[in-house]
Amino acid sequence: MYFCTKESLYMSKKGIVDFVRNHKQLVVIITAALLLELLSGTQYYYTHRMLERELEKRAESELRFKAVLIKSALNASEDLLKGHLWDIKRHLSKPDSMFAVTHRLVYGSRYVGGGFVAFVPYYFPSKGRLFEAYTRRDKEGPMMTQIASDKHDYTKRDYYHKALSVDKSFWSDPYMDQEGARGMVTSYVTTIHDRRDSIVAVAGIDVHLNWLDDTLNAHHIYPSSYILLLNEQGAIISRPHDKGTQEAKLINDSTVQRSKSRSGRSCVIRFTNEGRKGTIFYAYMKGIPHWQIAVACYDDEVYNTLYSLRLMLLLLMFMAFAVLLYMIRSFVRTERNLHLADIEREKIGSELRIASNIQKAMIAINDKSYSIRDDLTLCGSLDPAKEVGGDFYYAFIRNEKLFFCIGDVSGKGVPSAIIMAVAHALFRSIAQKEDNPSHIMNALNTSGCQNNKTNIFTTMFVGVLDLPTGHLRYCNAGHEIPLIIKKEDGICTISKLDVMPNLPIGLFDDFKYVMQKEAISHGTTLFLYTDGLTEARNLQHEQFGMNRLEELLTRLNTNDPQLLINGVKEAVEQFTEGAEQSDDLTILTFRYAPKEEEYLFTDHLTLQNDVREVAQLNSFVKGAMEQLGIEKPFARKLQLAVEEAVVNVIDYAYPAGKVGNINVKVTSNGHQLRFIITDEGIAFNPTEASQVDTTLSAEERPVGGLGILLVRELMDSVNYERVNGKNILTLCKEMENKKVIN
Repeated sequence: MYFCTKESLYMSKKGIVDFVRNHKQLVVIITAALLLELLSGTQYYYTHRMLERELEKRAESELRFKAVLIKSALNASEDLLKGHLWDIKRHLSKPDSMFAVTHRLVYGSRYVGGGFVAFVPYYFPSKGRLFEAYTRRDKEGPMMTQIASDKHDYTKRDYYHKALSVDKSFWSDPYMDQEGARGMVTSYVTTIHDRRDSIVAVAGIDVHLNWLDDTLNAHHIYPSSYILLLNEQGAIISRPHDKGTQEAKLINDSTVQRSKSRSGRSCVIRFTNEGRKGTIFYAYMKGIPHWQIAVACYDDEVYNTLYSLRLMLLLLMFMAFAVLLYMIRSFVRTERNLHLADIEREKIGSELRIASNIQKAMIAINDKSYSIRDDLTLCGSLDPAKEVGGDFYYAFIRNEKLFFCIGDVSGKGVPSAIIMAVAHALFRSIAQKEDNPSHIMNALNTSGCQNNKTNIFTTMFVGVLDLPTGHLRYCNAGHEIPLIIKKEDGICTISKLDVMPNLPIGLFDDFKYVMQKEAISHGTTLFLYTDGLTEARNLQHEQFGMNRLEELLTRLNTNDPQLLINGVKEAVEQFTEGAEQSDDLTILTFRYAPKEEEYLFTDHLTLQNDVREVAQLNSFVKGAMEQLGIEKPFARKLQLAVEEAVVNVIDYAYPAGKVGNINVKVTSNGHQLRFIITDEGIAFNPTEASQVDTTLSAEERPVGGLGILLVRELMDSVNYERVNGKNILTLCKEMENKKVIN
């Protein structure tokens, strides 16, 4: 037995103290390592939780979107059959007419692969015991036949017995139909009654499951993710050819550990497949049929960035330990206080330089994808008075519109730079969803007024230029008036843009900003700047001034953005030579020079605002696609997008009872296909329509919203503009590899 005496305890404490005293560097490094590991572990934990929540949101969004697509197709198929019941009943005494009826059923919707009407035994004595009229959609044309036989006795099929027993419409479980659709199908089935209300037949339409496979797994939130569709009992309806069986068993296994997602809208199951761990999110679709839809995601793709970050942090940690050891040894050799002061000053200077580089990188326009195009040349320059400043500018292109802004935060240095970064980020975020400059400015002002105890304000100019039409919409918030430079016959003229002064943002949250409009002609250059240009001072404290700026631009006699910036900056440097820069100097300028398109194909069609005109529209689009040699699957998608857009115009552009025209123009330059839809109805921007609530059932959901959603999915860009009392909606699609190969 060991007894701890006072002497031994004292010697242990003394040993620990001596060890710490003699190994200070090692103790500091170990302590730092523990703290860094704790920080890294905490960061890893919360980042992992954040990614889990993001995964749930993305998965549930994917489930909702796919459910909407499926329900849209199923609802369309249901409506098609319901809409032809009268046609079937009208020909109950004419068995041969049933082939024409089923033909109309099949070709009434692109989702339907076959249609049938199966009569009760001996209903038509002349046709024998069984008679089933069936039409199958085929590449070579419609195949209409009487498929009932001893081999194909439909009275033995489950859906036939269920229809007679429940006497109501329903979706059947998937089954193999060798004689009819010739593949795996699910059928929407209903009963047919005669005038005495007796069941005389069972009618239905077949939807191929391979269409569901293509629809569900066309796009994924992660490369290896995939979608499963199961019926209410858990049988697989649709899945990728090489995946899904094991995951479907997990969903049906009552012993598997599962949990509710944080939103409560889906269930979560963890699984392992061939050594890869993953998560399944699944939920029941609302309405009938009560199917299950699930999405499977693998951890190595969801958390790949986090794992890489974790490894990088570990490497950086070891590097930090080495740097820390070097610093500690340096502190021992030099005077501690002086060295600490030098390190602090260097740290501040380094942070300011980094902040300056971040600011320049954040606002620099150096991406050719949006700064230089055939119809647009855009350049910008920012020279802060200190390491960081309060000036900023930004520009990007979305849906054939140039969104740009320039701003100046009151004051200079780090506080202004922080406000600048917030305003810059807010503009980028808001302008990604909003096209109206006044709405963008109002949102910026509301945010800028919140908790603005320091009363820092920002002058700002926001513009949106529609590149196809040259229609400029803009809003000013106390900023310098932009200059318009036009060049005619080799001579540049300078004028000021008609601008309302308005108040800077960040002062009064109830102030409402007003949008203005201007038509920008070919070759016009817009010159924007901050007051650091006109208020630049020389050694005699004279300002550069507006008059000197206009004279300089006239003397430069150019509308090239880069030459303008170079010339102005050189003139300001000469004017202020020897004087300290008093304010940030920022310039943003662009030249709008649309070129005449050389179209290889152009055609147009004028319709009235009547849904009955849609058939003529489809024929027009189909004919144009055939002339352009577009492959059929791609052509059908384009036809669907144009139809949805035109129906949207018919529904909303003209008041009820008013007759109006809708012009549809299709053009192609060999690389891009454009559909330009023009009407003279009331101002209506379909791209600003509120997002549809896909969580509601088809009966609860208000009409509208899904059309423009489909158009956005099918087209590369959707652009709206109101010009001269006309609504102009332009749909664009790139044509690479979409033509038929002869």
